[in-house]
Amino acid sequence: MIHYSNFFALDRVNPMQYPTKEEICVFVEEACRSTSNKPLIICCIDLQTAQRIKQYIPLTMTGYEVIITEEYVRHVKNGHRADLEYLCLIEEIVADFDTVSKSIEPNRRTKRTEVFVVFEKRYEDGTVKLVKLRDMRRKALSLKTLFKKDG
Repeated sequence: MIHYSNFFALDRVNPMQYPTKEEICVFVEEACRSTSNKPLIICCIDLQTAQRIKQYIPLTMTGYEVIITEEYVRHVKNGHRADLEYLCLIEEIVADFDTVSKSIEPNRRTKRTEVFVVFEKRYEDGTVKLVKLRDMRRKALSLKTLFKKDG
């Protein structure tokens, strides 16, 4: 069994050490059974990806870390169970998206306005998966939800 605790700390000693796809899948499996809200840093948005994002939306995303938390893994499990396997592909979806957009929505609990970055990727089976990431204003994007888009 792969233990993923080395990837939890947001202030890791070696920030370039990101989990493999298999380690992300283990995190997802364990998060589904957990009652805590540990984070996992998936990757960092590189210059090339940031330049592609900027072609779609006027945000500078270079160096942003992409994070998932156990809480939002459970959200996907409870609300979009068929799409749970795509959580293991978040790095691929962010790095190789087909389109990206910005969405501004009120937080349901606090009513404060939040900025979301929505990555879309089309797969061979014709489905489009959305990864909706929340800009946490600290050079980090955190998973909010992931689901299959009709059409």
